Amino acid sequence: MHVMLDQDQWEVVNGLSLGDVLADISEKAHARSRLITSLTVDQRTITDRDLDSTFLGEPITRFARLQAISQTMDEVMRGASATIQQYADLLRHEAQGLASQIRMGDERLTSLDAWLGKLADYLELVEPNQAKAHPDRAMTPWVQALLEARAQRDLIRVADLLEYELAPRLES
Repeated sequence: MHVMLDQDQWEVVNGLSLGDVLADISEKAHARSRLITSLTVDQRTITDRDLDSTFLGEPITRFARLQAISQTMDEVMRGASATIQQYADLLRHEAQGLASQIRMGDERLTSLDAWLGKLADYLELVEPNQAKAHPDRAMTPWVQALLEARAQRDLIRVADLLEYELAPRLES
């Protein structure tokens, strides 16, 4: 099997599974602080949904070529910046809506809990870089304050934190 990772090319000896080859490629990319972002086996583009145990267990003799493209995390983040900003805009809009609902007397907090889950996903992605670039926009202390207010069922404070602290920090 002919294997290509970015500009590097080599031949893989028979007797290995596709999973073995992919593990080797992943390790080589990781050693260069890169992530595999595109994978093609023969003429077929492979997604994460294709990577099941049956496919990974296939002997490499079934395939002729494997091509992998990698990127640095910075390149991945730059490529995703528009999508990340759209998600931040959605979260900001939802935070403002939640604040309004709470101020109108809606004491059900299931929507808030769902929103907090989405915010956690967002923060996991952007907070490390954002805190360095814009320390004034760090959200973690405000999320902690929101969680404390929620635990105390201080709904006025929850609404205030959503509207005046968290939502503005989600703006571009």
